[in-house]
Amino acid sequence: MRLRKGRHLSPQRAEHIIEGAGRILAHTGIKVTDPQALEELKHKEGIEVRGDRALIRETAYREFLLRQQGKKIPPDKHGSRLHGEASLYTYHYRDPDAGRILEFGREKLGEYAAFVEKAHRRYPLNPVIPGYPTDVPAQLSSLARYQIAAEHCSGCWPAAPDSVEAAEYMFEMTGVMGQEMTHLPVYMISPLTLGGDAFDIVRKFSSRLNSFYTFSMPNMGVTTPMNLSMGLAVVLAEAAGGAVLVELLTGLQGEIRPNLFPFDFKYFNIAFGTPEKFLYEQAAAELTAYIRGEEPDYSSTNIHTWGKEPDGRTAMEKGMMIMAGALDGARRFYCVGTQSLDELFDPLQLIQDLEAITFAQKILDGIPEDEVEDTLLEEMEEGISSGFVCSDRSLDEYREYLDASLFSPKDNMQRWMLDGQKTAKDSLQEIYREIQGQPVEYVLEDWKKTELDKIFQAALRHTE
Repeated sequence: MRLRKGRHLSPQRAEHIIEGAGRILAHTGIKVTDPQALEELKHKEGIEVRGDRALIRETAYREFLLRQQGKKIPPDKHGSRLHGEASLYTYHYRDPDAGRILEFGREKLGEYAAFVEKAHRRYPLNPVIPGYPTDVPAQLSSLARYQIAAEHCSGCWPAAPDSVEAAEYMFEMTGVMGQEMTHLPVYMISPLTLGGDAFDIVRKFSSRLNSFYTFSMPNMGVTTPMNLSMGLAVVLAEAAGGAVLVELLTGLQGEIRPNLFPFDFKYFNIAFGTPEKFLYEQAAAELTAYIRGEEPDYSSTNIHTWGKEPDGRTAMEKGMMIMAGALDGARRFYCVGTQSLDELFDPLQLIQDLEAITFAQKILDGIPEDEVEDTLLEEMEEGISSGFVCSDRSLDEYREYLDASLFSPKDNMQRWMLDGQKTAKDSLQEIYREIQGQPVEYVLEDWKKTELDKIFQAALRHTE
């Protein structure tokens, strides 16, 4: 079961969107905030600079799209099993015992990174550090995050620098960890603007990179027209136009990841946790598939919500997106454990999200493979005489047919009342304590810890 081209966008509609993006680039172009980059673009073939905007000729745009056809994405790049992954961009956490919302410092972020590492031994979870530390200079927060992740998580170390200062030292840290940092993002500013830290990083370190990708977060009706097809044309113009310009400025090969987000005018916020977000994301994936000449890559999706605690609303929104995404081929579910978009990490939310992913996986797995055996009549006689519950088959094979979860007990009302009327949150806290009580298995080698700390201290001195 996978998302296919044509569900949301017909070939004709997709081509009209692609043509519309080309017209935008030729007549409106991309605003470039860096004067030096703008000056360089004046001398590049296929580009016309007018004021602070770079207009891209149709031929340059179409040639770029043709090159995208060679960038095939393996359909199993995220594996065949459902799994979750926390957000890297959270600054706050909720203490599961006191219920207080606090900022991540280095020490507390390390504790929750270790919790995620333990949780991934119980659940289908990539051990991704769940946020940033706030007690370091802002320009080094992504560098500190990498160091803490390496010390507490067995993999998935985030080679994702947020500043030029952090990038320089992160190349050294990834070298210590035996990791390559050769593919970085350029985040476009909507509408139709190229600039910012990610662009500066890719420009400065282009000789150490192999490629980049462009991404933006345009809001329909706010930074695009209130029209899905025209909104997607703007999205494609941003992603493709930015990639064309960055390729010319760096010599690197670029990829595009267009997306479009619904916007709630009542709360003036991106409408995460809605059916529209899910559908627009799929439409953008289809558009990319038409450009690449393949079926859509929908192997990964986020499960953002504006819910503020692990309650029914948050469970409904995240659970629906997990199940719907799984049925369309998604295997990685990003932002497990986060609330209020990704402003807050809640370990109880992490457990609830992973329970939902486990639930969805069982549905995808289907029923067990078995058959009517020669012992049928013999077992029937024994069962009628003594009961099936205590038979060898029931006791030995029960788990194959029902793997019961501590999170969702199947007690009736009377037993629930006698047992103290335990809530879903009580069950989440019980699982949380079980995970926290597990021993630490991952330990980073001392020499690597020492080297990482030397690098971070050097970065600190450089920023003083």
